[in-house]
Amino acid sequence: MLNKCADEGTKINITQVPAVVKAAIEKETAGCTIGGIVKQEADGKACYAVECVKDGVKKTLKFTETGTIVIGDEKKVKSGSGASCC
Repeated sequence: MLNKCADEGTKINITQVPAVVKAAIEKETAGCTIGGIVKQEADGKACYAVECVKDGVKKTLKFTETGTIVIGDEKKVKSGSGASCC
């Protein structure tokens, strides 16, 4: 069972993710600035970690190869409203 992604991976562009994952990323990061996407492997399956920032809050979202969100981490990176990114 895929619980979380591995810590290491390969940086990729949004055009390199499967269509279902791209759609999920675009939906969940609407209004955010995407800092990068990393393709990772966990339990033999692909996982995509996406960093985004909105209103000074940096958030990492991880998606399975089917577009399901696995885990999210949020950090305040500068002064701001502290609103959630996604």
